[in-house]
Amino acid sequence: MLRRILFIIIAPAMLLVPILFATAAQAQNPMFVRTPTCTKSLTSGLTCSGKAAGLGNSPSAAFLTADSVTATFVCQNKGGNVAPGQPVVENNVTGPVTNIPASNGNITFTAGIPAPPTPSSASDCPNGNWKVIIQSLTYTNVVLHIQQPPGTDLLTFSFGTIDP
Repeated sequence: MLRRILFIIIAPAMLLVPILFATAAQAQNPMFVRTPTCTKSLTSGLTCSGKAAGLGNSPSAAFLTADSVTATFVCQNKGGNVAPGQPVVENNVTGPVTNIPASNGNITFTAGIPAPPTPSSASDCPNGNWKVIIQSLTYTNVVLHIQQPPGTDLLTFSFGTIDP
């Protein structure tokens, strides 16, 4: 009789053990669902997006870093004449952090690095009658960071240099 009671109690408990461990194991296998992608705009900068899974249900954070961002520009007068401008370089750039709630261990993210500020036509061109035209942006050694909890890298993806 005691054996039967123990069997009735222990057997269902043994069936729950794999389910409990399976849930924990899923949260310990973070991965990108597909390769993250980036788009670049001369006005808004660099934006990368994608989806990650296996993260558990804690809040996550996403952001981009780059060793440098270089903006190349020219100065153009009202007659259409062009004069070269000096490149603008920002070093050790970190984009804004996007906080993301997890949903069943999955997140969809978008992270970016804005374009550097446009140089002043008065100080970077022959005179204030010229306008600044951005020709290209180069992002060097771009890395996507997915953190969970925020502050601890869980996943990273290196895009390398993103050039025109």
